[in-house]
Amino acid sequence: MKKKVLIVFLSLIAFIVTGCQSVVARRDQSQIVEFNNGLSRGEYILKAYKLDYPKTVEEKDIFFDNLNILMGKMIAHKKDLNIIIPYELYQDIRNIGIREVRESEKVFFKPASDLTQEEKDYIDSKIKIDFPTNAGTIQQYLNKQVYYWFDYLKRSGEYDEYAYYTELDKMRIVSEVFDKRKLTSKMFYPIAKDFILEVDEKNIVEAGAEGFPIYTKDTFGKENDIKANIIILKTGGEPRIIPNKILLVEGTDVDTVKDYRFGVKVEEIKDPKSLLSKFEDEEDIKIKDMLRFKVVTPEKRDNRKASVKVDDVPRDILNIKEEGNQWRIN
Repeated sequence: MKKKVLIVFLSLIAFIVTGCQSVVARRDQSQIVEFNNGLSRGEYILKAYKLDYPKTVEEKDIFFDNLNILMGKMIAHKKDLNIIIPYELYQDIRNIGIREVRESEKVFFKPASDLTQEEKDYIDSKIKIDFPTNAGTIQQYLNKQVYYWFDYLKRSGEYDEYAYYTELDKMRIVSEVFDKRKLTSKMFYPIAKDFILEVDEKNIVEAGAEGFPIYTKDTFGKENDIKANIIILKTGGEPRIIPNKILLVEGTDVDTVKDYRFGVKVEEIKDPKSLLSKFEDEEDIKIKDMLRFKVVTPEKRDNRKASVKVDDVPRDILNIKEEGNQWRIN
């Protein structure tokens, strides 16, 4: 009995000392965001079109011709669409701007003397030609590289199997390729804010540093390393707050931004020209309208100042007496 009374007594003392107050931290379910363009509070659907980037050289050339038509129309008519492109496609467009070849073509552009055995094996699997009988190993692969570019330009008949081609010869031919492709780069950058990069675990950090929103299956625990300020998770992703970023989820309405609700719909597209009919989808929000924002951090509150003030009430004095083996509070 003595122990029970002692426990009650100590609990009562603790209750009095804390002033009958309990503090429960509020778990924020959203961030306060201010969009630079003054985007009104409300509900929005982000309709995006995901381009399917082909694999073969021939299909890629056709794809780029159609992409150029689409981008040219977007610029001419001042239209915006939310377009998701694979990171590889973005790299190829970027490479054009710096007079570099596509990612899949780099093995045919690299100096023949620097080729690895794996790269040589790849070239051997793609190119079957004749070359001077006394050509050394480097010369053989240089000739194969030159043939690749002649063939790309549909001038394979110009390849001379008895010639000892040089790196300069190769560069002259590749320069013609650059000239044919430069239109793509020139048209991409005026509408670059309409694009979203599709990434995976291997390239999410690298791609996220390019300044574009990203479209991904997951963040793979790399939230702190991803510089992209807008992340769109594919269907099945979990809505959550990532400090100083906006996270959206395909197929799910999320309200992680206070006073806003964003939904995402993605449609897969094979032919870029088919998007010409989508120009009238003006009611949908455009990704470029969300790019520039700042997260507002509420001012920290002083709990003492924020508490409700009440008139002082005299406290009863506790008179504790020990009588025999019992404690008693008077």
